[in-house]
Amino acid sequence: MLRRIFLAIFLLSLTAVLAAQTPDTTPAKPANVAGEWEMSWQGRLGTEKCTFDLQQDANKLKGTFHDQRGASQLTGTVDGKTITFEVKFQGLRPFTTKFTGTVDNDKIEGKSKAIGVGGSGAFLGHAGEVEQPEHPWTANRPQQTTGASQNSAKN
Repeated sequence: MLRRIFLAIFLLSLTAVLAAQTPDTTPAKPANVAGEWEMSWQGRLGTEKCTFDLQQDANKLKGTFHDQRGASQLTGTVDGKTITFEVKFQGLRPFTTKFTGTVDNDKIEGKSKAIGVGGSGAFLGHAGEVEQPEHPWTANRPQQTTGASQNSAKN
C-alpha cells in the first residue's frame, strides 16, 4: 500500500515537472496595429515620408501605402509584437518592398528591403546593384486631438 502511494506521488510530481518544462506553444496575441500610421523610411534617394492604413483581421493585415508615387496595396501579418508586410509598387519598373518591425504601442521600428527586383528591371543604385540592402524605418500613429482636449486647452 505504501508503495502505491509513493508511486502515485512520484508520478504526480513527474507530471508537474514535465508540464513546467514544456514550452508554451500558444501563439502570442497579435498587437493591435489597425488604423493610420505616419512613416519615415530610408529609400534609395534618401529619407521619405509616407502614410499607411492597416486593416487587421486577427493576425492578417491588408491596407494601402501612400507615398510620393501614389497609393500601393500592402499585405502582411502581425505575430505578437512582430509586424511584417509587403508593398507592391507599380510603374515602369514594378518592385516589392518587405517591411519588418517591432510594435511598441503607438510606434513601430524596423527594417525594409526591396525584394523581387531582379526580373523587373528595377534597381537600387546607379550601377544596378544586385544585392539589396536593408533600410531603417519608423512609424507612429498620428496624434489625434478630441473636442474635449481642445476645449480644456482653451480654458
